Amino acid sequence: MTDTTTGLPWLQPEPYDASAPSLTAHADAIGQVMAGTGRLWLGTFAPPAQLPEGFEETALVVPTSGSTGLAKAVALTREALLASQDATAAVFAADGTAAETRGHGFWLPLLPPTHIAGVQVIARAHRTAQVLGLDAPALPRVLPDLRGHFDATAFVALAEPALEQARTAGLPAFTSLVPTQLTRIVTGATGADARARGLLKKFAAVLVGGAATPREVLGRARGQRIPVRTTYGSSETAGGCVYDRQPLPGVTLTVERPDAEGAGRLLVGSPTLATGYLTDGGGADTSDFSLAPGAGTGAVGTGAGAVGTGAGARRTFRTSDLAIVGADGALTVLGRADDVITTGGLKVQPQDVERAIDRSLMLRGLVRAAVVVGVEDPEWGQRVEALVVLEPGAVPAEAGSLVRSALRTTDVDPHMIPRRVHVVEELPLLGIGKVDRAAARRIAAERSRD
Repeated sequence: MTDTTTGLPWLQPEPYDASAPSLTAHADAIGQVMAGTGRLWLGTFAPPAQLPEGFEETALVVPTSGSTGLAKAVALTREALLASQDATAAVFAADGTAAETRGHGFWLPLLPPTHIAGVQVIARAHRTAQVLGLDAPALPRVLPDLRGHFDATAFVALAEPALEQARTAGLPAFTSLVPTQLTRIVTGATGADARARGLLKKFAAVLVGGAATPREVLGRARGQRIPVRTTYGSSETAGGCVYDRQPLPGVTLTVERPDAEGAGRLLVGSPTLATGYLTDGGGADTSDFSLAPGAGTGAVGTGAGAVGTGAGARRTFRTSDLAIVGADGALTVLGRADDVITTGGLKVQPQDVERAIDRSLMLRGLVRAAVVVGVEDPEWGQRVEALVVLEPGAVPAEAGSLVRSALRTTDVDPHMIPRRVHVVEELPLLGIGKVDRAAARRIAAERSRD
């Protein structure tokens, strides 16, 4: 199934509004991409009259937040999408999750189809139909209305009929959540939460990604026998390319110029990689995509087929993440390189502080969520600050001193402890549920000036 997409019209559904008709329109467009009869444009700017050289086979364009102010979008071929879907299926077939259906199954879409994670949920359902010879994609007969607040009650109403439809069709059921959605169900104390957990247990796999999932939430989910599979990936890799810290078949992970602890910029080699970025005005950017590093880069990898030097070099994507790849191939993401805070000449990885806050027993019942950022400072270069969302009933006036006191009892170094802690009603989020760190920095800077 390698039909060319050159010359096909661009499909541009009306802006997604989370209604069932809107989700259906996007699902139909994704289906045309999967059938090789259409190209889907989800970029934030208009498609160019002509694609740049090398991008002619683009089948899907999705937006990316990027690290600069320049509007750009990720261009993916149909072959990359298929490679991603089939790699996921290969894992599910090999580990027994869905052996009888060759790793394919029924998918309940709960994420917006405007980002790669939501697109791939629907695309995998179309791939199920292609591989198993079904008359229709393996999706709910009536696609869900996602306009309301996501909670256990909403999930139960959607999951019950979906699971029944999957059972009747003889298919394993899958879904994908962002950490916030999983957290609400796993930690809720109502009868609806208990019912939702019971239904989640009936799925063959529950993918969770889009942002780091708190260790406590994962532990509780697995203790409740919910088949959670953590994922790592991005639009540039056609979605998750690492499940449960292990690369999918065909994916190789390398660390560029590792330090003494083995940490460095993560490189991903994969058949699922995007062609590159399209920019507003008809331009292209492939600077993050290149052949595997040659001699002298200090790149290291693990496992058979790991990206290395010399003959057999393959195309790779240079991510924005700092990571360690273990001897067993397990991926540990430390955080984004762009998020590192330099204060008084010392470097702070904000995720280290956030994890310490999340794990602190002293802060249980006080802090629901936190993000740590660097704010410009004339003396220190940057100073460490935090935004926190409190649990109901917590006293905002005491939050700052309690957070700082709790961190002093952890292995967090003194220069990593936030100088100021700002209480907010909610953390700023991007469309797929990730924390918007740029917005968080702006909020912290504004609060510091008040």
